[in-house]
Amino acid sequence: MAEMSLPSISKRDLKTYQIVKTSTVPVYKSTYLPTGSPVFIKLLPLTEQNKRDRQTILCAVEYASRRRSERLAEIVGLFSTPNAIGIVTVWMSNESLHSLLYQRDLYPTLPLSIRIRILADIAAGLSFLHNQQHPIMFQRLKPCNILLDAQYRVKLSDFWLLNLQKVSFSKEQEENTSVIYLSPQRLKNQVLSTADDMYSCGIIVHETLSRKQPFQENNPLKLETEITRGIRPQPNIEDILKETSLQPSQRANLSQLTHLCWHQNPLMRPTADVCLTRLNEVLQHFSKEEIQRDIDTLNEGKERAVQQPQEHIVECDIKYLDEGWLSRSHMSRAQSLPEESTEEDLPCPETRKQKRSASLPVSGSKINIHVPSTFPEQMRRAARNCGVGHMHRNGADCHSSPHLVWAQNYTETLKKNRETILKRVTEGLLNHLIDIMRSKFVLSRDDSENINAERTLKERTRKCLDTCSEKGEVASRMFLDGLCSRNGVYMHP
Repeated sequence: MAEMSLPSISKRDLKTYQIVKTSTVPVYKSTYLPTGSPVFIKLLPLTEQNKRDRQTILCAVEYASRRRSERLAEIVGLFSTPNAIGIVTVWMSNESLHSLLYQRDLYPTLPLSIRIRILADIAAGLSFLHNQQHPIMFQRLKPCNILLDAQYRVKLSDFWLLNLQKVSFSKEQEENTSVIYLSPQRLKNQVLSTADDMYSCGIIVHETLSRKQPFQENNPLKLETEITRGIRPQPNIEDILKETSLQPSQRANLSQLTHLCWHQNPLMRPTADVCLTRLNEVLQHFSKEEIQRDIDTLNEGKERAVQQPQEHIVECDIKYLDEGWLSRSHMSRAQSLPEESTEEDLPCPETRKQKRSASLPVSGSKINIHVPSTFPEQMRRAARNCGVGHMHRNGADCHSSPHLVWAQNYTETLKKNRETILKRVTEGLLNHLIDIMRSKFVLSRDDSENINAERTLKERTRKCLDTCSEKGEVASRMFLDGLCSRNGVYMHP
């Protein structure tokens, strides 16, 4: 292999990082000290110390980094940890398409001109990748991988993960490939093609125009089967476009393009070049001056929203940015302390000032959770590192505190312990859990409104449990984490 051209970035080059909420997956922001520029760190945790997997990733990233385009995120360098590889890219000031669509407090309205231009930019990025001598198939196209610069122009990220199907990623990393953007052919494990990316593009067109996560109404346990049988997002794209200012011919153009992109037959899907041409035809409906006015209006509204009191962002020592830290990133600040940390060596300065967070029980520094050996390894590591003690099975605490019985996964555990949970959830706790899941975009505003529409606390709790079960592992895990950390509940195997 030729010598790597990408610079190797050390801990001295980054020093600290922040966890930023931009999607369902945490985003890691740091400052690249040699240039003083903010950067984004994409961690690829590996399941084990596998030199072959590590070399495969390095080769893939090196190959992709040599392909330069205005529509691709610029790779600054590579940051390695014992358990992961970090790909460092230039930070985008408007974060991701996911942020733009779902951070409604920052973007209560979203001009159609900007949305259409974003879709055209996505097609331009795919066109560049697909037209390489050896076509680069994205295969992970989704809103959180579509980054936006100060003018809301697209920079595609994660395109460097091509041909990594044989790499032993951690289970958490594999779960980050969301089913809702995968083509029927991907779900059937058929041969990869650029048509898979065009299917994802069609789903994103619908999501961008509707500002609604695809397949929310569908049962997640049946979703893969339904997609392979031809089910597509609702409402109909024609109904969405009726609410826009587009002319009938442009609405018909955009509607037809969306249906072709997610066509069941991959041979019927348009190429990225065709998609770009047709989106540019729609984009001509807006003048450059109109687009710039919409950008200015959007930025002014965002600036006003940002001036409101915000949650304090904590700077953490870069040495803790590793797979173990990544798996705990959804937890509260006080829960996320690295293993065997001392007061003098805590990763977050804020934590030194306040060792016990309001999210922890006031009865002591450890949460009363028994962590069985059958738990996922990430859960057991997380429990050890947030001060969770292994309770003695015959101890007094185990008899006096309520317990949940672990099932085969988080969703099943939620269902199995339904009656116990109903007895433990208070009004304040339920509101806290809903707020947490809303802030992480696991629950939508409609979800929380449907829960709060129930008359009694038990009915609201049942509705919340049903909603989390329907949404699957991420929502169920977040509910259980919050319940255990706030309510002194522990787990039995």
